Amino acid sequence: WVRQDGYNNMDASILKNFRFTEGSYFQLRFETFNTLNHPVFAAPAVSSATSSTFGLITAVTANSQPRQIQIGGRIVF
Repeated sequence: WVRQDGYNNMDASILKNFRFTEGSYFQLRFETFNTLNHPVFAAPAVSSATSSTFGLITAVTANSQPRQIQIGGRIVF
């Protein structure tokens, strides 16, 4: 990460427990990955100091993971 921006990522989840009895419950989960969907730019070109692209970022992004959302349920007994 010396020559490139740091990786900025945030995952989040919300869950709710619905109790059946004292020891069993149903858990409803809502989760997101890469929640803020920030781009991660590729490293700048540093192969030659005399190159016309020296220090320029020529690739759009280094990450190819879009925001992901999932909903799930779980029964605990």
